Amino acid sequence: MTLGSGIAPVAELMKTRMKVSLAVDGSASNDTSNMIREVRQAMLLQRVRYGAESLSAREALYLATMGGARVLGRHNEIGSIEVGKAADLIAFDLSGIEFAGAQADPLAAIVHCSAQHVDLAAVNGEFVVRDGRLVDESLYELIARHNAISRRLVEKR
Repeated sequence: MTLGSGIAPVAELMKTRMKVSLAVDGSASNDTSNMIREVRQAMLLQRVRYGAESLSAREALYLATMGGARVLGRHNEIGSIEVGKAADLIAFDLSGIEFAGAQADPLAAIVHCSAQHVDLAAVNGEFVVRDGRLVDESLYELIARHNAISRRLVEKR
């Protein structure tokens, strides 16, 4: 959508034997680095193009997990939570106002309500986010520095 490249026919592709995945290649196509938002956008775009039943929240999330693993040929190693597979895990606190009334289907709530941040994340067995904050807080200092540099660049225009 940022590049105006059109809407990929994901719902149609999923009806074939083609491997279909959802991914981003960097900040040019995912400014917030929020994969759940990308899952939601993919679902909504398919619904705009093909109708409300064309792609469920569960199917969209599958594209970003097992779909990606299948495209990479690594579905035996990653993509789902199973014994023997590598897994990065995320968890969301669904008690916030943005999820009010949506807890009947927690997965759909996360996708439909466009979860803004994870509350817990483990990557390669190491916790990187706890209580919604990065464990290694040095990144927060870099954000301030990045913003200052960006301001200077804009001021020089």
